[in-house]
Amino acid sequence: METVVLIAPITALEFFLEDYLLKGEGPILTVFSLQSRTRASASIDVLQHYRIHGVRPKYKHKQPQQNHEAEKEEGGSSATEPDLYDLAVFGGKGVRLVRLITQLHGGEPVRLEAHGPLIELRDWILDLCWLTQDGRALLGVALAHNSVLLLDPHEGIPLARCGCLDGCLLYSALLLVDQSWNNSVLVGGTVFNQLVLWRPNRRAEEVEVVGEEGGDPERKAPVERRLLGHGGVIFSISYLRAKGWLASASDDRSVRVWGVGALGGPGPTCGEPDPACLMVLYGHQARVFSVHLSPGKVYSAGEDGCCLVWDWSRGGGGKVAQTLKGHRAGGIRALAVSQGREEGGTRARWVATGGADGGVRLWRVEETKVGEEDDDEEEEEEEKEEVGMAAMTDLKFSGRGTPKGVCVVEDGTANWARSKILACTDQGAVYQGSCAAAGQWELLWQGDRAYQSYCVMEVLTVTVKGATPRKAHLCVVGNLSGGIHVFDTSRPQRGLSLRGGDGKIHSLVWVEGHAPHAGYLLASGSHGLVHRWRVEARPDGDSGSVLIAEPRPPFALPPCAKRWLTSAVRLRKSPPGALWVCGDRRGSLLLFQEGSRPRGGVGVDEEREDPDSLITSSAGRQTNADAENEKETNCCDEEGKEWSDGGGKKPAGQGDPPLQPLSCLFGVHGKQGVTSVCEHRGLLYSAGRDGCVRVLRVRPATPQWVLPVDRRPSAGEIMEPDGGPQLEVLRVQRACKGMEWLERVLILAPPEPSTAEPLWDEEEEEEEKEEEEEGGGGGGGVEKEGWCHEQAGETKAEQELTGRGKKGWHDGRECRFVVAGFQAVNFVVWDPVRQERLLTVPCGGGHRSWILWPPCKSLWPGYGALVFIKHGAVVATQPPRETSTSAGVAGKTGACGLREGVHGKGIGCVCRLGRVGGTGDGSQTTRGMGSDEGHWEVLVTGGEDTSLTVLAVQPSSGTVQVLSVITDHISNIRTLVAVLDPAGARPGKHSLSALLVSAGGRAQMQCYRLLIGWDEKRREPYCQVIQVASHRLDELWEKRRNRHKTVKADPETRYMSIAVVNSDAATAVVALACSDGAIRLFSISEVKGQFDLLWESFYHHRCVLSVAPCCLVDATGNRYRLLLSAATDGRIALWDFTPTSLLAGNLNSKSDTSSRPGPCLTFPAHQSGVNSLAVWQERTEDGCLVTVASGGDDGQLTLSVVQVRYPEVQTDGGRVLSQEHHHHHHQLLLSPANLTLLSQSRVSLAHSAPVTALSLLCPGFLVSTSPDQRVRLWRVCSTGLRPMEALYSHVADAAGLAAWGGERGPGEGDEGWVKADPGCESRGLGLGGWVVVCGQGLQLLHVRTSSP
Repeated sequence: METVVLIAPITALEFFLEDYLLKGEGPILTVFSLQSRTRASASIDVLQHYRIHGVRPKYKHKQPQQNHEAEKEEGGSSATEPDLYDLAVFGGKGVRLVRLITQLHGGEPVRLEAHGPLIELRDWILDLCWLTQDGRALLGVALAHNSVLLLDPHEGIPLARCGCLDGCLLYSALLLVDQSWNNSVLVGGTVFNQLVLWRPNRRAEEVEVVGEEGGDPERKAPVERRLLGHGGVIFSISYLRAKGWLASASDDRSVRVWGVGALGGPGPTCGEPDPACLMVLYGHQARVFSVHLSPGKVYSAGEDGCCLVWDWSRGGGGKVAQTLKGHRAGGIRALAVSQGREEGGTRARWVATGGADGGVRLWRVEETKVGEEDDDEEEEEEEKEEVGMAAMTDLKFSGRGTPKGVCVVEDGTANWARSKILACTDQGAVYQGSCAAAGQWELLWQGDRAYQSYCVMEVLTVTVKGATPRKAHLCVVGNLSGGIHVFDTSRPQRGLSLRGGDGKIHSLVWVEGHAPHAGYLLASGSHGLVHRWRVEARPDGDSGSVLIAEPRPPFALPPCAKRWLTSAVRLRKSPPGALWVCGDRRGSLLLFQEGSRPRGGVGVDEEREDPDSLITSSAGRQTNADAENEKETNCCDEEGKEWSDGGGKKPAGQGDPPLQPLSCLFGVHGKQGVTSVCEHRGLLYSAGRDGCVRVLRVRPATPQWVLPVDRRPSAGEIMEPDGGPQLEVLRVQRACKGMEWLERVLILAPPEPSTAEPLWDEEEEEEEKEEEEEGGGGGGGVEKEGWCHEQAGETKAEQELTGRGKKGWHDGRECRFVVAGFQAVNFVVWDPVRQERLLTVPCGGGHRSWILWPPCKSLWPGYGALVFIKHGAVVATQPPRETSTSAGVAGKTGACGLREGVHGKGIGCVCRLGRVGGTGDGSQTTRGMGSDEGHWEVLVTGGEDTSLTVLAVQPSSGTVQVLSVITDHISNIRTLVAVLDPAGARPGKHSLSALLVSAGGRAQMQCYRLLIGWDEKRREPYCQVIQVASHRLDELWEKRRNRHKTVKADPETRYMSIAVVNSDAATAVVALACSDGAIRLFSISEVKGQFDLLWESFYHHRCVLSVAPCCLVDATGNRYRLLLSAATDGRIALWDFTPTSLLAGNLNSKSDTSSRPGPCLTFPAHQSGVNSLAVWQERTEDGCLVTVASGGDDGQLTLSVVQVRYPEVQTDGGRVLSQEHHHHHHQLLLSPANLTLLSQSRVSLAHSAPVTALSLLCPGFLVSTSPDQRVRLWRVCSTGLRPMEALYSHVADAAGLAAWGGERGPGEGDEGWVKADPGCESRGLGLGGWVVVCGQGLQLLHVRTSSP
């Protein structure tokens, strides 16, 4: 067995030459090239079974940074000869030399090579440093028992050793050597919460020189300084030689800075005789693991997952200047800060953090030179700017009246200083102000009396075509009497007046068009009508523009109390017209289609429809003579008066009846309303005031023949879809606790790589016009290309519906997003994956007008400023600096992720879905272990952080990609199971499709449909998650009719194990082992979207730890569904669940449950709890042998063989009746007489700790693991189990295991059988397979064992 992929807590980080970052993860050393665009890396296994705790580079005799830069400028030897550097890597009791080779040929940026054997010492190594003595490069080593060692790393020989009179145990140490070994100083953090300073060579006679055999020193050096003050053990020490400052990080959540003077240099004393504590820094919420000193900052990282940057420069006062977050739960275990380079009077440094989640994140932090005089106000502004709680500025509104609404317009450069703010007042006026200068407001537009006391406003930015394309900002305002006015902010005097009925304009919504010079205006008027116009900005002269408004048929919202629109998004073309997805104030999501026939939509009660809602008032409606005069009809002159020739004809769309929704998810977001709807990569994201984000898609209709069943259609006959497209909720994502008012979904997915494109696409513009001409007239029923009667894979209708194959289209897959909303009195941007706040603004709450800059129409850049109205004032938060660095935009809430984290806490279970990709066809999908290179293994993990993670692992390169993170559980996840669709069930759409069921604490189950696809462009997999059902036992009790007569389920019940008993196309039946002593059977219906409790038994009367299924087939084809369960008493029970009525989810079959009082067979296997079961069968002449392998808390492996004799079946005239013939008469059940425990064999000391996981690699081979960090391979023989191989695992607290090898047989997906390659051993190839172990990390092993 060999390690292929390892995900473990990052325990060591070190920068080298400002161009490389060294990472220690377990025993593996990895180097990242920071200057490479791809962040190329190389790895090597260095310390075998030790975990790397530190890396110390040995620089060249010349200054490496200067030499490196000089070589770059001169183009000298670095272009022809590689650079070699020695690295000392240490951890545990081992140290080893590694050579780093840079400036290589052939495109390889960097390489690592082992430069010597592993040197193992007698004590734990806490620190080491390079030094030169007599022309030799040596290592000074600080050991855990307060001693030091002088080591020759090339020979592995200790040259000198010295101890301290205070022989206490150290948690941390820092060895300082200035020029020679004789001037060294050791700073140690003891278990007694003290810092001790002493010199190993205080007097020459106190050091004993030893040879290879070693020896203990005769004399020991005394402690010269003691620093007291910490209330906990000390985890990290840092020293700044230029200032003589020492920093220490402790278990007491504090960082202390000491003035100790010069250490490690020539002189009679060990620094200052009486060191003082200069500063005590409290800011972390948990233990502080790492600290680093720089001339102007203190960097600290801890268990709370934060890296705090403290400002101790002049005026800083030791306050937190910046908080760097980005890791999931578990904290930051490693911190590194580079030396930095001078950039315009400041020093820019790299800051790298490594978390317990296995992730590595990189920031670029600027430091002002120490001693540089700054204005106090500027320092205060800079400090507030970097703090997560944004500072606010009053823009000093000076217009007439009180501002009621605000909008932000920008010039497209995302420059805060060049952006403008529009404010609408209660006097019907619109003012424009500057974001950079407070108090500079000018009047843009003044409305008449109808716009006073009430006015709504929205802004849209479009591009005006012409010789020089320019941006135009269209502002629209609405009033109480149905009046709407649209104008360009650059020419507000030339506006456009529209009518939205006679009543109040409840809301205005702008929707961007596919062409950049046009947009859609939606106005919610009275009686639930949403009036629509297509507004286009056309060039007029050199710098002017003229507005054209083309009416479109209105939308009719479902009858309800709050009947107005809150958000809308327009999808691409589909027959017979474009699709619109709208959200209303009642919390409903509606799907409309251009050109659809007026009819009652789904979810709309035609009998209760208000007749007035179907009538459009003609009062105030614009008219024109013909279509050619539409431009003149809708334009206004310089005075703002409406042009019209009085022809009296109605514009297109004005006389059409309202469009009814094709699909309506009524009240899906609760009674408080939908706040936003957006589309990205083919999926829809909606947010509401119910605290949830819903991911949706538009499901196309299934075309059916509208003809008699006895006649086929003739050529040219029209086909119509049955029901039309429908909205379908894929999954629901909740925000953090207390964040119920969600306002917007901000997409974080990176943009697709693309080449430069024009500002607009003429083809797309023509396509949009053609689409509107076809759909705007209200016609329908025309046969379109793509509406076919057969769906082979993906129909053309689906392609037309989603725009598949069109320019700029992306396959529908879920992306990373964050949520903006209100939590109490704060505006918060929340990351649901990392469970952290990215931005917090104390604005006072959500009942006010606000806008987030920059306006996020597609992708959120990761930073922003909030503009809002508070107490009649326009207030804005200060955005981050607008200076770009190699790490991105300074001040971003995120960072550059060198590696994505997986789980911050322990991983409790793992499940493999299958394999995708490879060197062949991108849609290749297998469940076996073929030899194709470049394939990806798809795994699902569940952890103590209550999240599920879908991973794609590429064994050939060691790449790990997080496909999706699901955070629906409220407690830890203990068990997983997947039901795979047969291969080829979804041709051309997805490579893998699986029904995933997860269960854990609080008796909670979740069911998802996972669709794993293959991206041919990026050559990598992707995942789409569809939420199927959710269930909790306490919720089930609440729904019972006579619940007062029953005992409520214990809310602390935990699901310990899960197994699939039966599955078919309609339902799946799963069995769960419960901590309350019960075994429960649930059916899962994907169509109904629910769990149903079928049966439960409290036979064990104690915690049930594991369950495992077994399916037997006799000679006549009769199937027997068996289930094995094991509890904390060490006994295993065998149950028969053969009746098809129960496994099919028949809740009315009372006879099935009553006829099953207990198990068919029970037998003891362990002295204590049985944690894991593995089952397989072997056919015999008169039945079969069922072998049960079990692992328990006693560290024992037990192999139990059960003989099964099938019951006799009835015959009819000598003809044997199969089970199908008995379906309506009686079921063939196994009785205790048919089951016999044939034999048992035990391996008493299989592991030195409880066996936590056991899995069948292939018939005849088992894999087991335990918290003793051993993975063992066993061969099943006639006499029992024979050990074959053992491997030390670098995953602590191993809790789960999955193994696979060979090909999955056809039709065996639901039973979980695995077949080995039948010719494997006959060809002498031996055993091959894969094993993945999870615990405090994840490790993928490749099993290669020759034939015995």
